Amino acid sequence: MPSDWDYFMNNFFGDPYMMWHDGIDPTAAARLEGEEREKAESMLIEAVKEGNHYAARGLGEMRSKRAAPVLKQLLTHEFGLLQIEAAASLNQIENTTKYVEIIADILRSDAHWSTRIVAAMRLKRYKTPETIDALFEGMLDHDYLVRNHSATSLLHIHGFPDSISSHMEIFKLLIHDFDNSSEEALKESMEKYRESVRLLKEFMKVDT
Repeated sequence: MPSDWDYFMNNFFGDPYMMWHDGIDPTAAARLEGEEREKAESMLIEAVKEGNHYAARGLGEMRSKRAAPVLKQLLTHEFGLLQIEAAASLNQIENTTKYVEIIADILRSDAHWSTRIVAAMRLKRYKTPETIDALFEGMLDHDYLVRNHSATSLLHIHGFPDSISSHMEIFKLLIHDFDNSSEEALKESMEKYRESVRLLKEFMKVDT
């Protein structure tokens, strides 16, 4: 069984493909103690300066106050995954929700669909009116996976099992392929997504 240090190294400085494919355990750094913890914190701060978004997640789990100034700089100099993770980590470090707006704006943006998915996933930590509004907007996204993760996060926030596929009436609407080949096709797609929002609000008893 790997030591806590080896586990940390494998998670944050391992094979990039495996990190992307299998994901990481962002709590790996937070398990460390003493000199190992200090060394890990310094390594992650340097990595995040080089654009490593996994490092930002680790620093958030460590509640690294040393990293806060660096993460705040990223909020204005970066866009996309690194900005999402920096904002989410600052929320953890400062025990606040004031950086939620940054994540919500990325969900609403024209960033790559994979980035919008991460924004939708990270927002499930925050039960704020702004988060909920952004996720309902995410259910109208042109990409199915963004719609799916937005709906899943909403279920999680409201205390329900986070599997939208269990709600077949809503799920059938969400999986409708986005079609903008004509004005009529676009209208049909958006009507289905809006109906999915209405039904989910009705199920969760959320005011419209």
